[in-house]
Amino acid sequence: MAIKTEICIDSYAGAKIAADLGYTSVEINSALDLGGLTPSLGLVREICNNLKIEKNCMLRPRGGGFCYTASEYETMLADLDILCKEKIDGIVFGFLTADYHVDIARTAEMITRIHQAGLKAIFHRAFDNTIDPKQAIETLIQLRADRLLTSGQAGTAIEGADLLAKLQAEYGQEIELVAGAGVKAKNALQLLQKTKVNYIHSSCRVKATDVTSKLNVSYAIYNDYPTNYLCTDYNSAEALRAVVADYQS
Repeated sequence: MAIKTEICIDSYAGAKIAADLGYTSVEINSALDLGGLTPSLGLVREICNNLKIEKNCMLRPRGGGFCYTASEYETMLADLDILCKEKIDGIVFGFLTADYHVDIARTAEMITRIHQAGLKAIFHRAFDNTIDPKQAIETLIQLRADRLLTSGQAGTAIEGADLLAKLQAEYGQEIELVAGAGVKAKNALQLLQKTKVNYIHSSCRVKATDVTSKLNVSYAIYNDYPTNYLCTDYNSAEALRAVVADYQS
């Protein structure tokens, strides 16, 4: 089976790198420094109108966890209605309860609405903070989620490779598993060989500089690198695609 590849991006430039290099899909976000939030409508439209690549939009109203207030949930539903009118392919989302289980009611409603719009329902790495991964993935399958992005409940996909392999072997025919977190050219081969997943997800990021982040006051994102922000790196993305191509040859 062909290996699929995805880059999570928060700029048009990042999406264009993915499209130019032949990636399968992009996950469209804002604020990747916060783990990815709902993107602006302008960015979504620019990508949809100009790039030929599968487009999946993050639906996340804030940073932090995934147990949202009623008003945050209503905002997500409103954003969903807006995004579903665009030329996208999937919605990326996740809901947990305060006791670390998949929020069944909200997840079921979200999947129903996404499918009614003819889009893929993709549950993100909120899964990695569930207390029982077997129960969680079986819940998502029962609710008809199409895809699950996970690191195998670890800081990186390599560290979670054992669980990823188990999930792929037991559930890979029922839900499409995407391995993400810390995936790079230097470890992708090991990850693919060990887990047998057919889809990998990477940010392919590099530090860029904006000197106006600091002068009289600081707008720094990172205290150790006060003028840096992260953006998609062509060379990293190209190297990862080359590893995948070699693996399939």
